Amino acid sequence: MRTAGPARRGARLLAASALGMALLLAVALPATAQPIGPHIDNLLPTQGFVGTPVAILGSNFGLPVPGSHIYFNGTEATPITWQDGVITAQVPDGATTGPVTVVTPVGLSNGVDFTVNEAPAPAQIWYLAEGTTAWGFETFIVMENTTSVDATVTMFYDTTQYGRLPRPQPVNVPPDSRVTINVNDDLGLPLDFATELRSSQLIACERAMYWGDRREGTESVGVTGASQTWYLAEGCTTWPYETWICIQNPSITATANIDITYMTSNGVIEKETFGVGAGQRLSIDVSKDVGQCDVSTRVVSDQNVICERSMYWNERRGGHDSIGVTEPAQEWYLAEGSTAWGFDTWLTLQNPNDSSANVDVTFMTPEGPVELPTFTAPANSRQTVNVNEKVPDTDTSIQVTADLPVIAERAMYWDNGTGRAGHETVGMDAPANTVYLAEGTTAWGFDTYVCIQNPNGAPAVVDVTYLTNEGPVPGAQRTVEPHSRFTINVADELPNTDTAIKLDSDRPIMAERAMYWNSMGAGHCSIGWVP
Repeated sequence: MRTAGPARRGARLLAASALGMALLLAVALPATAQPIGPHIDNLLPTQGFVGTPVAILGSNFGLPVPGSHIYFNGTEATPITWQDGVITAQVPDGATTGPVTVVTPVGLSNGVDFTVNEAPAPAQIWYLAEGTTAWGFETFIVMENTTSVDATVTMFYDTTQYGRLPRPQPVNVPPDSRVTINVNDDLGLPLDFATELRSSQLIACERAMYWGDRREGTESVGVTGASQTWYLAEGCTTWPYETWICIQNPSITATANIDITYMTSNGVIEKETFGVGAGQRLSIDVSKDVGQCDVSTRVVSDQNVICERSMYWNERRGGHDSIGVTEPAQEWYLAEGSTAWGFDTWLTLQNPNDSSANVDVTFMTPEGPVELPTFTAPANSRQTVNVNEKVPDTDTSIQVTADLPVIAERAMYWDNGTGRAGHETVGMDAPANTVYLAEGTTAWGFDTYVCIQNPNGAPAVVDVTYLTNEGPVPGAQRTVEPHSRFTINVADELPNTDTAIKLDSDRPIMAERAMYWNSMGAGHCSIGWVP
């Protein structure tokens, strides 16, 4: 999403979190310049790990002129805001426990002790490049604990406006269960952000966003690694579509210098190099770079970053989102897909190579596999396949095989009479015996479906476990026939419950989860995560 405008929430929401309180104090307290030295009354909070935002409350700080400095036990910090009665700054890298002091041209303040806590070494890190609490959006982060041990998760929000803002309190995710974080409650301000989560145990992590009184929503699994190269196969800027690339820079010190190559229906377009600051997230309006066209994207950075792509249409009546991938592959699997029930399904292929790729597509339907004739994807191009024209009126999974590494995504659209809705996801480049799906609910008016794709030549026996807020609940065992797809309506086994899902199979499978609400007026989907 885009850079947020002025704050639209009141002090009541801000007071709900320490993070919001620090920001509120930074913008709300009056300045009272006095010709005497600076004095610190107290700190809010008085302890935290590196990166924690701290409000320094006192008097006579003046304005941030040359000669003005903040120190955490002798380590200088960069201010976020500076007013005469309050300064906000993040605990700097390398800071140790000791006094916080402020220096101005008038003199040195007294010191007030701050305890620097040691952040636990994570067993795993998750990144989610998209997210906003502005523009009427609600954002939720869902964590699924895949282990039998409590997971402690430390969270950071990399914002467009303020840089990195740590969540003051870690999140505990009990064994074999799931926890949901309402980011609007956490931040208490309208901010665009990306998220980094550091977990003491292996978890699966997804993010859901809703807008327009939940008229529509997007959802995606996160990624567990940053990279200097990202690929995004889908994209369209032809009216009524808008396409945005979200770039997260998780570094706390280095600006990321970014080069983007667009592979469009009008040819290859290069974007001029630009920067994303340390601990920040930046959104790119693709239409400003390419005009109106279909477009795939390659992002190359001199630092490790994370990329997602969001698309909206019909004045934000609908939207969908997907993570990027760091490498193309010669095989892709997409478990969801339908040309029945009023759905339109599209397969999008990106060939980032300097030579043409020969592509084979197999549709895995309830009646068996349907293979397309081999076709050619030109060098540095994007290709779109209308699935309804190839396998009409059927549910289908998709397998893509190419002689050169490519990227594959799938988009689905429908209209229940209230306007065009849709969802989209990148595929998985390999099946797996265990797949986790962090999001899912059969409460709150939602319908949740799990699509299982078996690309093997023999049946796959799949055990289903629902990881609810109250712990694991076993589901029925399923058999998925060779080269076919099987769909589970979660409400048939687990009504009126929030749940994550674990699939264990005796043969490698691919799995996705689709959710619908508003009487099929809205929906989103995501691939699963493989440990």
